[in-house]
Formats: sequence, structure tokens, C-alpha cells
Amino acid sequence: MPSRVLRWLGAGLACGLVAASMGCDFSYVLRVIVHRDSHTDDYLWKRTVRLAPASSRVAWREVQGCDVVAAAFAAESDAPVLTRYLAQGGALAFVVVRDGAIACEWYGNGGTRDRPAAAFSISKTVTSLLLARAVAEGKLGSLADPITAYIPALAERDRRFTAITLADLVDMRSGIAFVDALSFPWVTSDPPEVYYATDLARTSVGHTRIEGPPGRFVYNDYAPNLIGLAIEHGYGMRSTAGPMQALWSELGAEFAAAWTVDDRGFAWHESGLVATARDLARIGQLMLDDGKVAGRQVAPAAFLVRSTDPAGRARATAFAEVELGYRNSWWIPDNDNLLAMGSHGQVMLISRASRTVIVRLGRDGHDGSRGMGFDGRGETNVSIARRFERVAATLAQLP
Repeated sequence: MPSRVLRWLGAGLACGLVAASMGCDFSYVLRVIVHRDSHTDDYLWKRTVRLAPASSRVAWREVQGCDVVAAAFAAESDAPVLTRYLAQGGALAFVVVRDGAIACEWYGNGGTRDRPAAAFSISKTVTSLLLARAVAEGKLGSLADPITAYIPALAERDRRFTAITLADLVDMRSGIAFVDALSFPWVTSDPPEVYYATDLARTSVGHTRIEGPPGRFVYNDYAPNLIGLAIEHGYGMRSTAGPMQALWSELGAEFAAAWTVDDRGFAWHESGLVATARDLARIGQLMLDDGKVAGRQVAPAAFLVRSTDPAGRARATAFAEVELGYRNSWWIPDNDNLLAMGSHGQVMLISRASRTVIVRLGRDGHDGSRGMGFDGRGETNVSIARRFERVAATLAQLP
């Protein structure tokens, strides 16, 4: 028997013994062993809830061809032809919206205009918008509310949870511990406990632990799911049954989307959105259109103000020596731009200065650790986002 198989059998046995001793379910353990790292096709085996397109779809204005965008991209010192860059980099979809009109779109590697793709952590930004809408509709009190007002079980576990507000959670400054690195026996590590949970609500309430008082930035996959539980408390229904569908309809979405859910129907609020690039771009366009779609206020004014608060530009963390702030579930570079990013090259840039939205959705296997192929160096999400920032700045100077 190959040594690799023996190692996996041994790892599986060890994981199973640990799981049994902890009272974990074996369905979860099996998912960790079989699927290991996340993949962009995971939504095909996970359960999903469909989000229907808007009954009154809002059509994009469109500009024929990608010539202007291709010219802006060509200004990059190390850039190959735009289409080659996208194809060899594993992109599925690439959409550029300039002044409210689609100025360029490209699809490849199996991606199409009407085929949704996994957005991963861009879902956190959408969850933040859902939270703001819940507050604006009076379903929740305010971002200053303690999370225990909506999830009393947390206070029963540890009174320190009463100090954590919804604002702390949406800014990733809750004081809840989260260790991104995996360690043996793996099934007890934070990332798989969230991503492969069979009962995500129970995991989010029962497995969270306090690391310190609110204040320090710690990127945390438990936080959006606690927010999701608060949203469901406020509406008295599953977030996929009401709030998410209402948002999708008010956006004027052209295509159906989906949200992955656990075995009990609770959504992965940190990673579960599956949508087309054209419809994701509508989220970005809200930030340029005062939160309105066809005259209707879809994103509350408070969401826009808080997302663009200069406080968000304070350094939260750094990736490959690129410092970023974080506010309202947006990554914030050292300018007026906003970024939403997810694993495997899912990137949305909102350039307020050039009134440009760029959405890129991609496949796994093309991140910086594995290389992209076109230049042998590979690109991380941050380097992709920085490139798009430069392209948007160049677009602002072109006719």
C-alpha cells in the first residue's frame, strides 16, 4: 500500500479518535479528511439555497469592447496582453464597470456571463450590508448592541462576550480568538471547524473563545456567522429566506445566485455567496451611487458613511508588506479605494476617485503559492488588487 495512503489512513484514524473524544460528529471529520483545503467547486457538494434574480431586473449600460481597459492594463510594466493574463491566471470572470456602465467583460476557464462562482470572503462584505439593512429596518437596534442581546447563550458560556458589540464583530476587533494556521489533528483547528461544520450555528456559539478584550484586529471567520445569527434573530427567519433574497431583488440582479448552507439550513455568512461577476459588481456600484439602485435606497446611508470612515484606513494588518485597514468588512488600502477579497483570487475593487468597479472571480490552484503561469511569480489577492488599483487610476486619465 502506498505510503501516502497509509499516512492518510493514519491521519483519518487519529482525527476520528480526537473527534470521538470531543463529541464531534463524524460527518464533519469525514469532510475534513476528504476535502482538505477549500476549493472553488465546493458549492457543488455543499447544500445551497437559491436566490432568484430580480423580477424587475436592472440592465447595465454597456460600452462595446475592452479597448480602453486593455490600454490601461497595458500600462502595467510587467503585464502581458489582458486576455492572456486572465486566462493563464485562472480567472473565470472579469468585469469592469466605469461610470455606471460595463466597459469590459471577459470569461474563460469554464466561466460564463450567467454562471455564478464562489465569492468566498466577499460574502463577509455582503453580510455586513445585510447587517446595516437590518439596523435601518429596525430589526436590530444598532451596531453598538452587544452580541449577547441576540445570542444570550454566549453570555451563559462566558460573561466577557457581553462586551462584544456588533460593530466589534463587523470590524474584526471582537477579541474572539481565531488561529488561521492548521495544526494536528486538524479537525480541532478553527478554519475547518467553520468551513466544514455540519451545524455552523452551534459551532459559532459553542466553539468561540475569548482571547482578550475587544480592540485588537484579528481576522475571524466566527464573527460573520455570529452576525448572521443576530440577523436571523432580528428577522425571525433564515437569512436566506428573507434578507438575502430581498437584497438580491432590490439590486436588480440579472441572474440567480446561491448561498451555501449547513445541514440545518444556516448559511456560511463568511464564505457562502455564489454569484456572477456582473451581479457582484452591483454591490460595488452601490458605493459609488450613494447606495441607490434606480432611485431606491438599497444600501443604507449609514453603511456608506461607516465603510468610508477615515478610521478604517488605520493599519489593521499587512500582506506581503502591503498595509491594509479594515472597516465594516471592507479591506481599505492607503487611499479612498475599497476592497473585498476572497480565497483563490476573488477580488472586487471600488475606486471612488475614478468611479470604477472591477470584479475578478477565479479558480483555485492559481494563487501566489502555486504560481499563475504567465510570469512564473504568481499573484496573491493583494497583488491582484494593487494591480487593479493602478489600472483604475490609469482609466481616470484616459478618455
